Amino acid sequence: MDYEKILEITCNFIKQKVKDARAEGVVLGLSGGIDSALVAHLCKKALKDKIFALLMPSSSSNKDNLKDALELCEELKIAYKILSIQEILTSFLERCEQADKIRIGNLSARIRMALLYDFSMLKNFLVIGTSNKSELLLGYGTIYGDLACAFNPIGDLYKSEIYEFARFLKLNEKFIQKSPSADLWEGQSDESDLGFSYDAIDKGLQALEKNDKEELLKLDKKLIQMLKERSLKNAFKRKMPEILSLKNFQ
Repeated sequence: MDYEKILEITCNFIKQKVKDARAEGVVLGLSGGIDSALVAHLCKKALKDKIFALLMPSSSSNKDNLKDALELCEELKIAYKILSIQEILTSFLERCEQADKIRIGNLSARIRMALLYDFSMLKNFLVIGTSNKSELLLGYGTIYGDLACAFNPIGDLYKSEIYEFARFLKLNEKFIQKSPSADLWEGQSDESDLGFSYDAIDKGLQALEKNDKEELLKLDKKLIQMLKERSLKNAFKRKMPEILSLKNFQ
């Protein structure tokens, strides 16, 4: 892929979205992972200083991720604020019944997005998305949580392309080498949850997108079945809620 051209298109897209909304800049949830690190770099190139990052750890968050996010803010000279979500999360959990780790992860993601949108209003900034195409196609994210945003500059890039783009932009190698994780609970791993590596997942998703029957026959049948089932089950996450139209009944 021509990442020089993609960089130009992406930066223009970010600037235009901010301009169209008459906003002052963007607010970004910075997790310490490669996706948000890449978006931070793109925002810096597009908007210079009109970026604000929120770092929102919980008690189960990987401390190395917070350290890496802090170092990135300092490297890029991005204004930021650290807001622990643990007290808010604890308060929510006191009102929940039999919360398991997935529901706790969803609550964490929605608390973070609520804070992002609050700062969005405070600063007249837009919430910028950090989900890649692989995650979006599989619905691997929390609706009204990490999937919520005003716009998303990397949502048409597969995870494997995110790594390529990151290398092109010369992101710190620690982001590239880090095991992909939403960091929703201690030890959580994307690839363990999904059961396959992102390399395999992206090959399957691309073959399905192109309806490449020859390539599909070469791939693990369990992988293809998983991709189809997740894509179908979570398709609602990729759409605005459908509103019943009554015009045909009047």
